[in-house]
Amino acid sequence: MVPGQKTAEHRHGTDGSALAMTDVDALPIKRLTLPCSAGVVLWLAGPADPGGVPPHLWNTLLAAERERAKRFINAPDRILFAMTRAVLRTLLSEATSVPADQILFAEEPFGKPRLAGISGPHFNVSHSGSWALIGVSDRRPIGVDIELMRRAGGELELARSFFSDAEYHALEGLDNSELLQAFYKIWTCKEAVLKALGAGISEHLKDFSVELMSDRYAIHAEPNCFLPALASVVANPVEVPRGYAGCYALA
Repeated sequence: MVPGQKTAEHRHGTDGSALAMTDVDALPIKRLTLPCSAGVVLWLAGPADPGGVPPHLWNTLLAAERERAKRFINAPDRILFAMTRAVLRTLLSEATSVPADQILFAEEPFGKPRLAGISGPHFNVSHSGSWALIGVSDRRPIGVDIELMRRAGGELELARSFFSDAEYHALEGLDNSELLQAFYKIWTCKEAVLKALGAGISEHLKDFSVELMSDRYAIHAEPNCFLPALASVVANPVEVPRGYAGCYALA
């Protein structure tokens, strides 16, 4: 079950306390509208509350996750990471009926997390700047990416190094404002696609080209592509806050 339906059910946490299967409406997230993706839900989380993560969410984190959060130097990054992880746990708890603080994760070969020891939906998370994007899918592996569009001035040079020739040439004729947006649309799509496939990002960035269309992205495999599963990938832009680019992909 994709999370999103209200429930009043309760479970018991590892410390014996009663953990409510939290009403999704009470979480610091917004459900995004998708035109036609059955079994897929996207959530936008943020911005992080400067006051910190609410106790009922912080208490869902495992000790290792709390320690990881504390290693972030900047407080907003620390709060956003902890909040996003806690919200993910809560959403997966609703989908699996397992208490949020008892959900365990495992990693695939290239670091993509998945549920460990229980069956449940596919999921993926990305955070950048003040916002996080969470994707949950009943049927197909999902990848998501959100990026704060920072103007570095070297977008074309980066495209020459990491994008396909077709993508680089598509960016060449754009003015500065169009270039920045198109660059990040391509970048977020590439990351989302490769995360959906569970593939190494640095190794496969040039395996395919992204064609930007008005309401979706077309994925074209390059001649020497080593990812045959690309043929079935669907990728779409996501409406995210101004100054950001976002995408989700299904493998």
